[in-house]
Amino acid sequence: MSNIDKKRITAARMLEELGYTFANNDWMHPTNDAAQAPAITDALHAPLVKRADDLEGCTKGSNADREFATITDAIEAYKDVRWPLGRTKDGKG
Repeated sequence: MSNIDKKRITAARMLEELGYTFANNDWMHPTNDAAQAPAITDALHAPLVKRADDLEGCTKGSNADREFATITDAIEAYKDVRWPLGRTKDGKG
């Protein structure tokens, strides 16, 4: 099993432990305390951004390029949910 597969399994396990469910090819927000979501998702967002930074400029068509595309899609989806009106007054988003 590759390192990226181990990371994906661990990330999926973490999301499930946080109450997320995977349905219709997408992660669904937990139905429990929604007020905790920003702190939890912010903590998940930071390592994704770091990994995307590490992969930026990788060879087109490579495994790293596919991972980069997946991560950037996740980051963009996160931003759309976390800051639906765009940037906040403190510059986040």
